[in-house]
Amino acid sequence: MKFAKAWLAAGVVLAASQFGALYAQDGNPEWRALRQELVQRINANCYDVGTLELAQQVLQTAQRTGGAESADTALSLVLLAHVHQRQGQLTRAAQSYTAALAIQEKTAGPDSPRVAFTLSALAGLHYRREAFDQAIALYERALAIHEKQRRPDAPAVLNSRQNLAAAHRAQGAYAKAAPLYERELDARAQPLLAVALVH
Repeated sequence: MKFAKAWLAAGVVLAASQFGALYAQDGNPEWRALRQELVQRINANCYDVGTLELAQQVLQTAQRTGGAESADTALSLVLLAHVHQRQGQLTRAAQSYTAALAIQEKTAGPDSPRVAFTLSALAGLHYRREAFDQAIALYERALAIHEKQRRPDAPAVLNSRQNLAAAHRAQGAYAKAAPLYERELDARAQPLLAVALVH
């Protein structure tokens, strides 16, 4: 279990940085400033009442300036869900992730990288609750999106595969986890092999 959680934690950090890049240019200036303040608190591992209030303010500002179904609102819901999750409010976190996902699937399409990230975030919540069947189903969807759009050795693909393997392993399904870990290691080895051949 510790091994699986280590893989999962590493994947979450990588996925979060990729998701931030997807939204880097989005948003009303007022909302972007509040979002940046919230992200700084999250990066500082600060999840007190003030952070929750700021996350709620970020969401309200997004809804006011961009609309109820804007990309800003979707990201604000993801950030609010993350804060709820870190505070142990898992039901509220799941509700916010689900609401964000509905907006993204409607506005960006079911194969959007933004959808894939939110699927992974919601899957991570189910993983924490040890609802592994639900986590696996969501991780599988996220991986399918990334594999459709990216190279086999792309960080998003590797991250999604790690998460799925970790969920299978946590469930005790080692026969399903092992091939995923092997594919991930093979994909990581390909760039190294190419460098070795060039030199």
